[in-house]
Amino acid sequence: MTGHRRQERIGPLMRSVLRGASGVRTLAAVPAEDCAAALGLSGVTVSTLASDGSAELLWYARADRLGIALEDLQYTLGEGPTPDVAVQGRPVLEGDIARMPPSRWPLFLPDALHTGAAAVFALPLRIGAILYGVFTGYRTASGPLTAQQLRGALAFTDLTVLLLDHRAGAPYLPESAADLDTLHRAEVHQATGLLSARLDIPLDHALVRLRAYAYCHTQPLLEVARDVIHRHSRLDEDTSA
Repeated sequence: MTGHRRQERIGPLMRSVLRGASGVRTLAAVPAEDCAAALGLSGVTVSTLASDGSAELLWYARADRLGIALEDLQYTLGEGPTPDVAVQGRPVLEGDIARMPPSRWPLFLPDALHTGAAAVFALPLRIGAILYGVFTGYRTASGPLTAQQLRGALAFTDLTVLLLDHRAGAPYLPESAADLDTLHRAEVHQATGLLSARLDIPLDHALVRLRAYAYCHTQPLLEVARDVIHRHSRLDEDTSA
């Protein structure tokens, strides 16, 4: 297939996004809202894999409350399209989550529907056996991706992998404290470290405690983390979480 024919098959809006991204060095230079519009989605995100296999939210539109809320929900609960792709490495294409079996994501589905989400699509970011992360799209209207939209999403994942592949084949990880501060969940990592020190428990146990507290008290995870940082929470004394 010629390059011209391939570009026709992904649609004019996605062609524009890819042209605008040519020559950029970081994913942050690509507007997430433009990508979402080109794919007929309400929001899109990119998460990279941390050393423990969890998905770290890296790229999103600041105004995309739906995408941010759903990614934080999945991080708290440990289930949903992004964690599934992070673990299994296979696409998740659900055009109507209201019709999904509740057993698929028993914790995530009710809360996701409550946010207004109707469809979720997640694709692996990989080269060969190396899984870099997950590209996830959300929509407030049900329905599958069209063939053109799916081709556009796959073309964008190819671009994303190239932009993330800047460490000789290693998945993206923060290289310094300055990098960590730019991550969406920087305060969660900070609060996890503080809890670990205060309670003398491993970091992974501290993170589980944060997540459990957020879920049991129906609070956003970032809000719980900020309370721990500023000592507005008694989480380090609460044994009910």
